[in-house]
Amino acid sequence: MSKLNSERLNSFGTASIPKLVLQFSVPSIVSMLVNALYNIVDRLFVGQEVGSLGIAGITLCFPIMLFIMAMSMMIGVGGNTLFAIRLGQKKYIQASIILNNSFSLLLLMAATTFTLGEIFMEPLLRLFGASDQTLPVASSYMRILLCGAVFQTVAPGMNHFIRSMGHPKTAMFREVIGAVTNIALDWLFIVQFRWGIEGAAWATIGSQLVAASLITQFFVKKDTPIRIRWRHMKLRFAYVRKIIILGIPPSIMQVCNSLMNAILNWSLTTYGAISLHDTGALSGGDLAISAFGIVNSIASFILLPLLGFVHGTQPIIGYNFGARLNARVKGTLKFTFIYAGSFMLVAWAILMWKAEVFVAPFAPSDLKLQEVAAWAMRIFGAAFFMIPLGLVSGSFFQGTGKALRSMFLNACRQVILLIPFMLVLPHFFELKGVFMAQPIADTGAAIIGVLMLRHELKKLK
Repeated sequence: MSKLNSERLNSFGTASIPKLVLQFSVPSIVSMLVNALYNIVDRLFVGQEVGSLGIAGITLCFPIMLFIMAMSMMIGVGGNTLFAIRLGQKKYIQASIILNNSFSLLLLMAATTFTLGEIFMEPLLRLFGASDQTLPVASSYMRILLCGAVFQTVAPGMNHFIRSMGHPKTAMFREVIGAVTNIALDWLFIVQFRWGIEGAAWATIGSQLVAASLITQFFVKKDTPIRIRWRHMKLRFAYVRKIIILGIPPSIMQVCNSLMNAILNWSLTTYGAISLHDTGALSGGDLAISAFGIVNSIASFILLPLLGFVHGTQPIIGYNFGARLNARVKGTLKFTFIYAGSFMLVAWAILMWKAEVFVAPFAPSDLKLQEVAAWAMRIFGAAFFMIPLGLVSGSFFQGTGKALRSMFLNACRQVILLIPFMLVLPHFFELKGVFMAQPIADTGAAIIGVLMLRHELKKLK
């Protein structure tokens, strides 16, 4: 081990905990902010230039987009895990085969997604709650995105390998470039060219093309030690099987998130039609979906940076846990709880106080949509201040190698508690019940997480 690596590892057990957490969290926070920008920018421009119908169309497509991301994650994370192991074993030929097989699988996944998406797109959108008004808008947006499926799978999937080869800043830089390009193209295509919802789709595809090109360029440079090579791209069943097996666990939550969003859209359409009056431009169900599209964008912009901050603590917790430096494990947890909790408490207070200010830019000319979105935001975000308790607890279990417990806590918030409440509560509270399901799930996951963490910390002596 080099002196540099030795000093870096030793710092986990000796350096200031706040300094370490910030050092490892900032790149993760930037990466998560990039993901949040992809989610929020399209809806912001579409809301201002196209209107509430455009926001509804994008929101209806979200479950399909999440599923594409899940497939990319399965190949990217599974292949990268196996790749990192072979690098550690200094089996570089096998590592090259794994990287190239993963690249081939991502291309195959993109082709499959495009084909199935074109065949089943309209039935799926109908199933997700599309009406006669929103179906043409959502179909137009989704059809363009499917044309760029290859960029949506290759860019995030191959970026994992750049990190494993010791270039986390390079990976982060390519993500940032993609996000900045997306903002610029949204302004150009939607505001200047007046392409409407199609402009938003082309902007997304253009930004992902830029990101995918930069990432692919990294793997064809001569100074990259393990590159994309045609002779290693031929799929080998033994490697494909291992890549998929290793990639399934982290992608399950994304698939569940896609399923949850599909159920949510259906519930919003059904109970929005009951609870809200038609506005002329939109039916009650479409109005509810548009409102949730705004709420989801604002929530992701708050929660994703928090998630990046919490993820930055995992290697610090893992090292000190393995070194039996239990005081530093508890110190890291305490610091993370305090700062993550303080951030979310302030964000929650501002959001509850001024929800109208945050939703207004998405629908500047639609006062009814602003009113419904602000109402929904206050219900949906009622337990935001509880979320750090569950997230930090899950991060502890992930960092200490207890991945199943971490997955269980994540599943509590997104699946185990959320989906049943989402199906049951609307029978009693109609549309309000759809939005109430999230804060109840947040609270339940926080309580379960704290109880599990407390039990685990008692073992640390």
